[in-house]
Amino acid sequence: MKETIGKRIRKIREGKDFSQENIAAELNMTTSAYSKIERGVTDASTSKLIKIAEILEVDVADFFIDVKNTSKKSNEPMQVFGFATKGDIEEIVKMIQEVVKEVNQLKITLNSPSANIPKKSRGKK
Repeated sequence: MKETIGKRIRKIREGKDFSQENIAAELNMTTSAYSKIERGVTDASTSKLIKIAEILEVDVADFFIDVKNTSKKSNEPMQVFGFATKGDIEEIVKMIQEVVKEVNQLKITLNSPSANIPKKSRGKK
């Protein structure tokens, strides 16, 4: 449980682009001591968890529960992926940019006169 709480705290902290040093300073503790909380090596007191939640502007319950929402349109569970880090978003943006380049290259290739595709098969049917 400690490790899970620490992992959730870390994911939220990274998603908000805070460093361990930032949080540790706000808590008046060393970065090393704070790091042990995130790694699940030590238990954080209730008051520390509340303070961490305040700093990260989340509900302290976010550290303990795995959110399982249901769709408003049906009773099927929705997939929840948690907090995305800045690195996660940057990686997704790069992948999208690569896909756009590939699509544009395909368009150029398909529209070139050397493409041996009958005109009837191009476009809408």
